[in-house]
Amino acid sequence: MTTKRIIGFVLLAAAALFGLADVWHTYVPAYGQDTITMGRLWLLVSARSLSAAETMIERHLWAPIWEFGFSPLLVAPAWSFFSVLGGLFIAFGRPKVADNA
Repeated sequence: MTTKRIIGFVLLAAAALFGLADVWHTYVPAYGQDTITMGRLWLLVSARSLSAAETMIERHLWAPIWEFGFSPLLVAPAWSFFSVLGGLFIAFGRPKVADNA
């Protein structure tokens, strides 16, 4: 098994855990948690870097990159982002097939 496939399986496991957390918060809303989005996850990890990235992209680069590129990713559920990324790692991490012909 290649390193890329291992990373892919770890990302898929994280996606499953985020999906289970979303299901839990749907059926047990007593804790007052909303769905776990990528923006909320980034905010929990480092709020300053989120603000700095937004400021840098909007001021120094082209402002619609933030609006149409990053904003849709930030409102996406965390489980969908990690599952797509894990699937890509697994797909591109397959070992090469040797030609025996």
